[in-house]
Amino acid sequence: MADITGPAVGMPMWGFGRPDQINEGIHTRLRSRAFITVQASDPKRRLVFVSAELGSIDHHIALEVVERLQKHFGTTYTLDNVIISATHTHAGPSGYWHSRTDTGLDGGFYPAHFDAIVTGITSSVIAAHEDLQPGNILINTGRVADAGVNRSVIAYHENPQRERDRYRENTNTSMTLLKFVGNSGALGAVNWYALHPTAMNYYNRLISGDHKGYASVRMEEQQRAHQGSGDFIAAFAQSDPGDVTPNTNLDNTGPGETDVETTRIMGQRQLVAAQALFDAAQEPLGGAIDSKRIYVNLSGYEIDGEFTRAGEQHTCASAYGYAFAGGSTEDGGGHFLFREGMTEQSIWRDWLVRLIIGGHEWTERVKVCQAPKAILLETGSGTPPLQSQIRSVTVARIGQLVIVALPAEVTTMAGRRLRDSVMRELGDGAHYVVLAGYSNGYAGYITTPEEYMVQQYEGGHTLHGRWTLPAYQQIVSQLAAALESGISLTSSSAYDDWRGKSSGLALPLDNAKPLPSGARLGEAVAQIEARYRPGQTATARFWSTNPTVNFPEGKNYLLVEQNTSAGWRQFADDGDWSTRVRWQLESGAYVAELSWAIPQDTRPGEYRVSHFGFDASGARFAGTSEVFEIVSEDWQE
Repeated sequence: MADITGPAVGMPMWGFGRPDQINEGIHTRLRSRAFITVQASDPKRRLVFVSAELGSIDHHIALEVVERLQKHFGTTYTLDNVIISATHTHAGPSGYWHSRTDTGLDGGFYPAHFDAIVTGITSSVIAAHEDLQPGNILINTGRVADAGVNRSVIAYHENPQRERDRYRENTNTSMTLLKFVGNSGALGAVNWYALHPTAMNYYNRLISGDHKGYASVRMEEQQRAHQGSGDFIAAFAQSDPGDVTPNTNLDNTGPGETDVETTRIMGQRQLVAAQALFDAAQEPLGGAIDSKRIYVNLSGYEIDGEFTRAGEQHTCASAYGYAFAGGSTEDGGGHFLFREGMTEQSIWRDWLVRLIIGGHEWTERVKVCQAPKAILLETGSGTPPLQSQIRSVTVARIGQLVIVALPAEVTTMAGRRLRDSVMRELGDGAHYVVLAGYSNGYAGYITTPEEYMVQQYEGGHTLHGRWTLPAYQQIVSQLAAALESGISLTSSSAYDDWRGKSSGLALPLDNAKPLPSGARLGEAVAQIEARYRPGQTATARFWSTNPTVNFPEGKNYLLVEQNTSAGWRQFADDGDWSTRVRWQLESGAYVAELSWAIPQDTRPGEYRVSHFGFDASGARFAGTSEVFEIVSEDWQE
């Protein structure tokens, strides 16, 4: 496991695309968690799975990570046996895609952020490699209760009734979990469950792993406390949540009273299910480890009628629809000029889009291919296109488990069809199929052809047109068949690597004023209160600097310590759910506000809070609050 937290102040946040959502600090740190499985009888057969707390994976991240791994391990790790999957948190900084435009449509490209992510992911894989040991992998599956609802029921109901009748629910409520056990006991766990990390909504300004980050940290804390060891790793990986929201009120709220509370509730529900599956896991994975991967150009990919149910068809050069700009209404919506369901092209909207973002006028060929989508922005037909049209798809096998790694967000029914397509090609030894979305790239959504036609948000963000899902079904079927037969596949397309071509941006910095006369960095702006009870929030404020100035230095800006018989002992840091660091300008100078929501089970005693940072020269500074007391609930003055 390694840290991949991005710049904490001044960066546009990934996911909601709102220009006013600029980050101000850290709620929880973002992590990369890596797992390596090796076939004992043939160590060359191995698979890397990384769950990274990011909004998406730019394929250049995968390219760079593999190249760095090969400097350490030669050809042990390649693009064919490395899967890097994003959890899809919407509460992390953007700016790590290799942009092909200077308009900043995708947040711009910040090389320092990209490099920090690659360094962290690479470090997590190296750590996993160095910790390889004999052991068993146990698998278990089960239902997660009340953790998400379908946010696009209108589109879901466009699927055939006879198909919908096969399923009791309109979301995928199944969690698949792997338990890694070594000679000394449990080493870690990874699970896949489909739920959008949009509980932290677009009013949030703090970096967070959202509900999956919460669940990961909590399970690691529990297992490490149980085992008395600090090495247990728990990844709550992403699956096919394209139309599944945690905001159960379907209005960007619920079930919690705040977005933070909704995040905790949804994380806790996944945690409860995962812990039960972990405790009951008994079935060992056994058999070969193998993987097949291919590059495919989806700008005009030919699809057989077996998969389209409508004769031979083809995909389209990528384009975003009006419905994309309208956003998912249930998760807060998008730009006020657009809404879900738009299929009629508007001359004045097209003119406004070109005026504001400088996009090219859509072409008739792509417009016809993408019908009934109203084209917002055509990104796949230029020379070069604004987005790569080359997609990397992997199907891997660990014994009776099959992992389908896709560079996209998959809706519930699309995921079901993809699983069926894979299972039809595999023998009796394949019992489980998980979809790992957001893997090794990002290509928008995959909706069913029926869902696509009504152009809800997900359809407007299905970049390659109505036949995108059948295309992927054909691709994964070919990969699964090759996996079963053992034949090799050769990509007909090469990836158009954009490293070294993007216009790199310096990290955004402001013109903060010097501290007030007499103040020093790390000095308390106001004294902390003398005592608190569990359930209350302790807050300390220190003179500080903009942490982005010295990024990626600074792996911890906050420390809570408890006074024990052995001296001051760490109790929490800025990676804990209970803590927050927010930087704010006060009289033009930076103040860091550190807060600690004191857990209910915190023991009475003496505590203190410290803040760390770097001055303009890069030298470290630190400041510590006065000692304060935590008293029991029945304490009285």
